[in-house]
Amino acid sequence: MSIHPRLRHGLPPSAARQRGFSLIEMVAAFVVFALGFGVLMGILSASIRNTRLAADYTQAALWAQSLLDVVGIGEKLEPGRKSGRFDDAFRWELDISKYEPPPSENSAPTAESFQSIELFRVDLEVLWGERRSPRSAHFVSLRSANAEASGIGGAPGERSDGNGSVNGNEGTKR
Repeated sequence: MSIHPRLRHGLPPSAARQRGFSLIEMVAAFVVFALGFGVLMGILSASIRNTRLAADYTQAALWAQSLLDVVGIGEKLEPGRKSGRFDDAFRWELDISKYEPPPSENSAPTAESFQSIELFRVDLEVLWGERRSPRSAHFVSLRSANAEASGIGGAPGERSDGNGSVNGNEGTKR
């Protein structure tokens, strides 16, 4: 008659199966959990940072659109630099310069056919962020102005008396 190997050491077979995990197994499981949790926290942190950055760029684009929409409206386009602030976080720098179209070799209309239209290049840079990590977005647009009109931008042929009134109608100067 042979004795079961576990019974030789004094443990019944059911007790040998219920011993549980060893300390080394618990430490290994905790290390795997900690590494996984650390990677997850890094991914979440990067995701939050990217979401904030995308929101800032979206806000900069909205500010730029609002400023570019009014350039040349209510005042004559003239070459020069301007700057200002949208709010406490966002500021802007605007550069307006005359634009000469490149010479064309095909049968498209030439620059001489557009003598009554002046083109202006409008460069807008929206800036935000701290000095150690500044951010910016750059926007470029072309605006046209009637070279014959001497005052406020608007419909071709409109003239201004220089005081804000157009075609003799009373207006307010902004």
